[in-house]
Amino acid sequence: MSTLSRILIAVVVTGIFYGCSPRHVAFSTDNFTNASFYQSLPAILNKNLHVDSVITYETTFEEKPYEGYYVIDYSEVNSRNDNNILHYKNFKGYYQKLYLLKLVTYPKDSVTIYFSLKYNSFDQCIGFGPSYIGNMDENRNLVYFNAELYPRNKKNNYSLKKVRIPLALFMNASKMIPGQYINIDKLIVEKSFEIGNNVVIDIPRIFHDSNALKFEYIDTRKIK
Repeated sequence: MSTLSRILIAVVVTGIFYGCSPRHVAFSTDNFTNASFYQSLPAILNKNLHVDSVITYETTFEEKPYEGYYVIDYSEVNSRNDNNILHYKNFKGYYQKLYLLKLVTYPKDSVTIYFSLKYNSFDQCIGFGPSYIGNMDENRNLVYFNAELYPRNKKNNYSLKKVRIPLALFMNASKMIPGQYINIDKLIVEKSFEIGNNVVIDIPRIFHDSNALKFEYIDTRKIK
């Protein structure tokens, strides 16, 4: 696996597959509309914000069999990607749902959260992937994340907490149409101003799919 692929998996779709059976997690996307899920945001952002509603964009990565150099291999690909995928038998493996959550807040801000959930082949949630918080700039087709998050669980009541690790992650969209989709074509991981420490990850080149990170609009829901 190339260095770029390792970085991409670490940043976006890390940890989909497990060598043993993990426990189930009592989490669903209903938490995205629960006010307690965002209760730590004012402290994380150092802003007195009220979250009114959430605009949800989603994409899915699935474990699928494909033809690789005359042998059958398995890899995580976008669920809509049919390039080199083999359909000789029914197969359903682990998969991961990735979300961009654009928050509608008062006062108005551009807070956006990247969140990912992992599932087994029985559609049971088994854990979380990376989560980040940042801003969406629709004029520049850009989403910028500057902090990592993790979900804290208290009696199946989840809330977001901040990880004390510096982060600079840019998601550049080839096209961003609010209320329809956000198609990410480049990830820029910025570590420092030194040459060689900042990496540009070209999504179409790595996945051979220009829509590998295309987040489709799901809905807009009020926070309860």
